[in-house]
Amino acid sequence: MVNTKSATITLQIAINLAVLGAVISQIALPLVVKANVSTEMPKISPDTVFQKPTFIKLPSAPTKLGLRPADREVPDRVITKAVITAYTSTPDQTDDSPFIAASGKRVHDGMIAANGLPFGTRVKIPAVYGEKIFVVEDRMNRRYGYGRFDVWLDTTRAEARKFGVKRVEVEIFYPEKMVAKK
Repeated sequence: MVNTKSATITLQIAINLAVLGAVISQIALPLVVKANVSTEMPKISPDTVFQKPTFIKLPSAPTKLGLRPADREVPDRVITKAVITAYTSTPDQTDDSPFIAASGKRVHDGMIAANGLPFGTRVKIPAVYGEKIFVVEDRMNRRYGYGRFDVWLDTTRAEARKFGVKRVEVEIFYPEKMVAKK
């Protein structure tokens, strides 16, 4: 005869392991990238298979500092369920220099912290901020990976906490690489 208490404990352990697995998978794999195949890949028909290859030139208009204007282009990447939080320059939310970002620049409106993206990357969060463009100039704690963003706010910590945690679509525009001329 099976002891009902041990069967209950075994069932609880199995459920806890399943929930833990689901939580870990959301932490380890938080991003889903969507691609529009109709615009990103050329149409292939039997007539064009044996012709010269054609290349699609993506628009790239370098501006000052080599950054492409995010408001005139298709994003390089879209994260559909990015995690967005907010922070301020309080000592408990930053390191020993709360007003200097990881890039060495002073904190400012429009600055965002993100791991896994190069400094200078432009980011849009249309569902929360419309067409406002943020620039990656700070980093988050190492435990937060790609797909998580922290918006700097010039406010109190209590106001930043009211921002909460949002899971929204984020558009990413990588900085243009500038090559030195000989």
